Amino acid sequence: MLIGTSHFSKAQTTPVYERYASTWASGEDHKFDNKQLATNNLPTVLKAKKGKIEILIPQTNAFVERENGNAYIKLYLVNSTTKELSLPRQDATVGGITSEVYVDGKWKLLQANIDASCGNSYWTMSLKSNHYIYLEIENPIRHGSQQVPYRVRFKTATHDVVSNSINITITPELLALAGTKIPSISD
Repeated sequence: MLIGTSHFSKAQTTPVYERYASTWASGEDHKFDNKQLATNNLPTVLKAKKGKIEILIPQTNAFVERENGNAYIKLYLVNSTTKELSLPRQDATVGGITSEVYVDGKWKLLQANIDASCGNSYWTMSLKSNHYIYLEIENPIRHGSQQVPYRVRFKTATHDVVSNSINITITPELLALAGTKIPSISD
């Protein structure tokens, strides 16, 4: 008979899955082919700055909803520098990407990517100079009553890149979790 099972309760707590978001390198054609395009092929509404690494979110038409009901926010990871950019990858996703919301006068962590459980899933992709890759970050937070500024951060050992912001709506419950630690999905 087990007495004092408090160490089991943590494993049985239901995770808040909206705190986890994968960023898919799907390509605008959704073929998951890691297609890199020259920066002069960026949509005309997006303007890349020469010599910069940027994440650009369109101000209009930023949201994508698939036939299966999955929803995403469009991202363009742009390398307008003269050097290749190493991207940490986990299968068809890009690592090092989190999302943040602006609340109480500061930007707070909202979502992080889920780590892969298989060591074979990790690899590095080189994003060519003056090229971009189209990404989609999962957007399970598209329904709610609280409108807040939202942005995406790409952080590696050598880069810390923050996107422009857009407005999204989230639930008050999820907004209350912004800025709190996101536990590992396997905890």
